[in-house]
Amino acid sequence: MFFLHMIGTLALGFYLVLPFLVGKIGSLSPAAQEGMVSAVQLLNRIAQFALIILLVSGIFLIIGGPYSVAWIIIVFVLFLAISAIGGIMGKPLRLALEALRNNQPINGYIGKMRTFSTLLAVFLILITFLMVYSHII
Repeated sequence: MFFLHMIGTLALGFYLVLPFLVGKIGSLSPAAQEGMVSAVQLLNRIAQFALIILLVSGIFLIIGGPYSVAWIIIVFVLFLAISAIGGIMGKPLRLALEALRNNQPINGYIGKMRTFSTLLAVFLILITFLMVYSHII
């Protein structure tokens, strides 16, 4: 089960580089913007499926592990935040793709994607820290 958990974690690594990718979207040509937004949308969808794997494998690992109730609650809340923000970011990605295909500006969508991607990266770093140093709480 630990192996599946690590595979899911590797898939979420995309969220760590996402703020840098989203930051470059505004400086690209419209065709490159469409390709970048499409790639980010696909990787976000893959990460959402990885979150399902992480939830199931994480529950099995928690059952057999020496984790405190406070740690479990904090990690679960961070997990829910990552899942929710990743899902919410899907709408600006979809709308940005539609706008690009209709030759409309996507500046408003880039701002939302930048905010969501930064939050995802911060929450992922926090949850990873808590996974490594689970004895702190």
